[in-house]
Amino acid sequence: MEFKERIGRKITPMLLAVSLVMSGIFIFPTAAHAAGWLGHEWTLSLGTTVTDSIKSGDYRGMTEESSRLVYWHVYKFTMPKKGLLNIYVESLSDAYLSYGYYEDSLVVFSSSSPDDVVWRSRRNLNAIKSNYSASRAMYYGSTEIALEHGEYYFAVRQYRTNDSPYYLTLSYKEPIVNVTSISLSPSSLTMEIGEQNTLIPTVLPNNATDKTVLWKSTDPAVATVENGEVKALSLGNTSIVASSADGEITAVCPVTVKCVHTYANSTVPATMGSDGYTARTCTKCGAETKNWISAIADVELSETSYLYDGVQHKPEVTVRDEDGNALEAGRDYTVSYPANSHHIGTHTVTIDFIGNYEGVVSRTFTVSPVSVDSVSLDLSNLTLKTGTQQTIKATVLPANATEKGISWTSSNPAVAVVENGAVKGVSAGTATITAITVDGKRTASCEVTVICSHTYHVALTPATRNSNGSLLEECTKCGDVKRNLRIYAVGAISLSKTSYIYSGKTRTPSVTVKDVSGKTLRKGTDYQVSYTGNRKDVGVHTVTVKFKGNYKGSATKKYTIYPKSTKIARIVPKKRGFTVVWEKQAAQTTGYEIAYSTDRKFRKRDTRIVSVNKNRVGKKTISKLRRKQKYYVRIRAYKNVKVNGVGTKLYSSWSKAKTVTTKK
Repeated sequence: MEFKERIGRKITPMLLAVSLVMSGIFIFPTAAHAAGWLGHEWTLSLGTTVTDSIKSGDYRGMTEESSRLVYWHVYKFTMPKKGLLNIYVESLSDAYLSYGYYEDSLVVFSSSSPDDVVWRSRRNLNAIKSNYSASRAMYYGSTEIALEHGEYYFAVRQYRTNDSPYYLTLSYKEPIVNVTSISLSPSSLTMEIGEQNTLIPTVLPNNATDKTVLWKSTDPAVATVENGEVKALSLGNTSIVASSADGEITAVCPVTVKCVHTYANSTVPATMGSDGYTARTCTKCGAETKNWISAIADVELSETSYLYDGVQHKPEVTVRDEDGNALEAGRDYTVSYPANSHHIGTHTVTIDFIGNYEGVVSRTFTVSPVSVDSVSLDLSNLTLKTGTQQTIKATVLPANATEKGISWTSSNPAVAVVENGAVKGVSAGTATITAITVDGKRTASCEVTVICSHTYHVALTPATRNSNGSLLEECTKCGDVKRNLRIYAVGAISLSKTSYIYSGKTRTPSVTVKDVSGKTLRKGTDYQVSYTGNRKDVGVHTVTVKFKGNYKGSATKKYTIYPKSTKIARIVPKKRGFTVVWEKQAAQTTGYEIAYSTDRKFRKRDTRIVSVNKNRVGKKTISKLRRKQKYYVRIRAYKNVKVNGVGTKLYSSWSKAKTVTTKK
């Protein structure tokens, strides 16, 4: 640093020393000092570095506390405002940073009272401690002191001269603003195990020098904290403490860790004479609650005896626990009844306990027989033709009689026979049909008269596609004609559809057959239909109609499945040509035909057709055309098939035409 002024000569300190001795300074050192260095100071700008050393020609005077003479370097500086003064000193010699008998080497005085010491390098709380850098072979030290706004003096003092230079830097630093309060949001937490929440700290004042927040948990086993992120670990209570960097200011957030229970249910079923329970156990914390289930006490049937009535018997079941409460069927137990509970005898009902109950219990009931009082027939007289039959119904009373079986007899089986009440006429005459109860004690009779019965012969001449037929039904006994019908020849045969577009689905057109009179014949009765080949594939398929019943002969019809059409994706013009790109068909396609023409209606003289095999990629380049000529282009798919052994092509419909103009 350049100094503004250097005052004093080598003789000055000598004269001053003599003057001080004569004025009695050794008796009154403080008064004699009287800031004698004033006028020997240099002005120092904060932030710049001074380089100097103590020489014999420098000002020499006493310190403010000693009568010993020392050399002085004094620098005047200005604090721009209240703040911190940073002092940094380094030298090849440790003399500037040592503190011996001759008081402090570095001192700050107030400009308003030059004898007023503001700071000393070894006695102040902010004393400079000497450090040594081996790599630089340099002694150094620094500190910060708080000063108000204004002018000050900084003194470097030594008892003797020192040829080693010192380096001094004074810098201004903003004052330290301490934290006055910390608040947390939220101010308290209730959490579940495994949950995480973030605490947001508010540090005041906003201009605090160090707003660092230090975090800790008073019980890390319950919850931990890192950078305000709180994680719940176990049930309990803890506190999250947020502290300022100096530890002077704290904020506390109480944390409660609870368990939001997730229950797993288990059941120990109750049985006859033994209680059970249902339990809910928390899968997180193990908390458990039990609800007791009273033991099964009694099982009863609504009925334990029945008279035989031929129907299934299912007495109601009542189950009660030891507290007298009725159990619920379907929820607490199921009931199984025997399949033959309508039979006479003893039957067992099985009760299977389910849900909150366990075990199997059985109860029995009985079905007793009912005696027959009478039997009657619904017909007392019956007339039949030979070969015909009619059933006679027998009624046994009472209706709930156990043995209601009937045996049947005919007095003249040559005229009429009977089986289970069904009477059949055998030949003309009379006979008595009798019904007898199982015990043989009750009977009932019906008189049967059998008259002549026709025996018809059927003569059929089937109709064909070219000629009518006939059907004559005539009795061989008496010549009675039952039917005499004309059967008209087969007329029109048509399919519901004769052409399809390939879709991968089976195509089966329905068949309609009419005779020459316009009557529709019945499929299955008058004819049957069969189809040939795989009716999913492109090709010409045959439908065969074979006549039956009143008709004979056969006929065939054809229908065609055409390839699925494709479309042009795009056309790219080229020099004297173009490239067609189309959507390829995945199945039932042998190849494609591309038609191009200068005529939008594709008249034959202006149209050319190019075939492309399926194994080619879905594009084709047409070349050697006229330059700058507009063409209409369309495409269709085809498949090679055989029809009656002859190869032919089946085409899809043409795609929508697109236009392209060739390049030069």
